[in-house]
Amino acid sequence: MKGCLHLVCGPDFGGRSALIGQYVNAPMHISKPWWEEGLLIVNAINCTAGLFSGDVIDTSIEVRSGAQMLVTSSSASRAHRMPSGMAAVRQSIRVAHGGWLEIRPALFIPHAGSNYFQETSVLLESAARFLWFETFAPGRVASGEAWQFTRFESRFQLTYDSRPIARETYSLTPDSPSVQALRNQFPNGCHATCYAAGADFPGNLLAAISVLHHPACWIGCTRLDGPAIAIRLAAADNLWLSRALTSIRDLLHGTFGRAVPPLRRA
Repeated sequence: MKGCLHLVCGPDFGGRSALIGQYVNAPMHISKPWWEEGLLIVNAINCTAGLFSGDVIDTSIEVRSGAQMLVTSSSASRAHRMPSGMAAVRQSIRVAHGGWLEIRPALFIPHAGSNYFQETSVLLESAARFLWFETFAPGRVASGEAWQFTRFESRFQLTYDSRPIARETYSLTPDSPSVQALRNQFPNGCHATCYAAGADFPGNLLAAISVLHHPACWIGCTRLDGPAIAIRLAAADNLWLSRALTSIRDLLHGTFGRAVPPLRRA
């Protein structure tokens, strides 16, 4: 199945953030957007059971000057067993000068035998503000399927004001050295990555994030070459991961001088 999610957020005639362009086809679906203090919140999901071999999802998200949007999801994303082939998700994200975008999807769960590829390009103009969260489980832990996926591959690039400031490429397999190191510490460990850009992130913020480090949830935080930081987490389970991410999200929104928006409609 080849699906797509194309969203353009910009000010409407009254100056309120709105979807001024959208195109969605199966298996992707968006719920009716809503507002929280001027922020447009869009819930986007794969409305099928998940990704299967041969599935390709093309996502593009654009936020124009003066607009602000949060894109989230209501349930975990899943990649199912693939005896052959793979599933792919390609994401293109642009935020214009003065725009605001937060991407906070639910947990990604690769089932046993799944083969998944993801490519993400983020282009931020000067004075754009951006939050990115990505969370990863080792599989269906309750079903005894931890670390039984075939492969999880990701390519990510973040560009700010025409200058690349972050680039990462990795391919995880259950027997790779990096995965083995994580499994030795957390047999059912979950993983998360966060990028924040477009603010003056003070030293006390990084210190507050570092204080959240715990034997059951390891956290690392670093500055990038630009007004941006990167945060990486590895936790014993999704409960520890979720707690830490909630605290980190609160701290980041506070740095931007914003109230923390809800991920679900009240």
